[in-house]
Amino acid sequence: FVPGVGFTGSAAEAEEVSSRQPMAATAAAPPPPATSLSSARTLHSLGLPEDLWAHYRDLDSESSRQLDPADARHRAVPPGYVGAYPLDLDEQREPGISNKKRSTFGYPTMCFRVTSQDDGRLYCLRRLDSVRCVSPKIASSVKDVWVNAVDPSLSGNSRNSSAAANAAAGIPPPRLVDHPNVVRFYKAFVSQRAVFFVHRYYPGARTLLERYLHGGVPMPLPEDLLWSIVTQLVGVVKAVHGSNLAVRTLQMNHVLCTTEAGIGAVSAASSPVGGRVRIRVNCVGIPDALEFEARKPLADLQREDMFALGRVIMSLATGTEILPADTANDQTMAQCEQYIAGQYSRTLLSLVMNLVRPRNMTNDPPTIFDVAGMVAQHAFDELSAAQIAVDKVDESLANEYEAGRTLRLLLKLGFVNERPEFGVDSRWSETGDNYVLKLFRDFVFHQADGNGRPVMDLGHVVTALNKLDAADEEKIVLVSRDGKNVIVVSYADVARCLENAYGELCDGSVPPPSRAPYMGGGSRGY
Repeated sequence: FVPGVGFTGSAAEAEEVSSRQPMAATAAAPPPPATSLSSARTLHSLGLPEDLWAHYRDLDSESSRQLDPADARHRAVPPGYVGAYPLDLDEQREPGISNKKRSTFGYPTMCFRVTSQDDGRLYCLRRLDSVRCVSPKIASSVKDVWVNAVDPSLSGNSRNSSAAANAAAGIPPPRLVDHPNVVRFYKAFVSQRAVFFVHRYYPGARTLLERYLHGGVPMPLPEDLLWSIVTQLVGVVKAVHGSNLAVRTLQMNHVLCTTEAGIGAVSAASSPVGGRVRIRVNCVGIPDALEFEARKPLADLQREDMFALGRVIMSLATGTEILPADTANDQTMAQCEQYIAGQYSRTLLSLVMNLVRPRNMTNDPPTIFDVAGMVAQHAFDELSAAQIAVDKVDESLANEYEAGRTLRLLLKLGFVNERPEFGVDSRWSETGDNYVLKLFRDFVFHQADGNGRPVMDLGHVVTALNKLDAADEEKIVLVSRDGKNVIVVSYADVARCLENAYGELCDGSVPPPSRAPYMGGGSRGY
């Protein structure tokens, strides 16, 4: 063995070794032959598992809801956005209530899920009325600050080899708004005498307040769930503070949680708590715009973030929303401390009390970097749980890949087979080359036994379509319905016929008629 070269030896030995190595794949490997197990497949074995399918179906249903076309609230949506639906649960129950109360930002606020006419995607649009301190210039400036901020937790530094390689290759560093625990901030603008903020929309998302305090969830919460939420919150605060910004929206009604699509969606139905959740801090950038001309020093804002983080953790631990005024009440704090001490570990109690009521000479809470060290042990648990969820999603994605390529073949076959407008064209008739596609359709889907009864063999269908997709050289016998015509072809021959017929069809096609602007949600939930 020579370092940097490898094993050396005679030519005969090299030939023997190379003969044992697998050949490099030059084309898609053909699927394995059909077995008794493949014939036992059912429709439920294709695509997502039932629980995940139901999970995404519910999200799709929620993304598709819209207001009545005659609803007056459509006028609150600026031009360029359609398909509005209120996201505030109180507004859904009592239309117009948003105009009668002020939000935590101090202004009348309405929040909609809307569809952009520019890209057809869904967004969360928040409207703040009676705001006189935000000009178009201020809105644009705040948007630029957040959108262009770099996430220090992912970008590394100049001494980091991967970061340096990305910079040399022209790959931009990851942005703070793309952090997995931040609701992405897109833009802010002034229109209709109001200020609008556009953030990413997450179907099925609920605030911590709605899910755990007002959602009927039994208390106390499991400590592992609480540590999971704490770890995610600490991660996002650390990233924001590392970017020389402040979160400023660490409140129970501004932190969103969604059920994880991996293990969370499976366990949500059986657990009264609802399973694992992904935490995302919402409304970033809004306080910066509203207080642009009277903003405090960054150190003070980050200090307030730490106090707010402690209040959120204490609220989840006690099942009662803790407001800033409550932390000044000695009796309230004593009761909360006693309750947490009786339900959770000393580590969690120490973390909460150090954030809410620090016992030091300056009465300053620990920095986010100090807190990150305190929760480091639980970060490993969070990492393991996240990887389990990724494995579950990856397994489901593999099933969807098989279903997806099958769908593409079925769409092509559906477009090509028995076109009525080509009935007199010899190239598309039963004497033309495309006749093989009609016979192949019968070979795949119209199998029958000796008595003429239909055979529903999904394994045969999946195997045949997989071999067609791989252009396998295996020969098959295609027989016409009257039994007078018999053709012996390979899957590769059928694949060439399909590509030629579909390409010819596309070359002679015309654009579809113009449609009305996209209004629905469907699978475009962003």
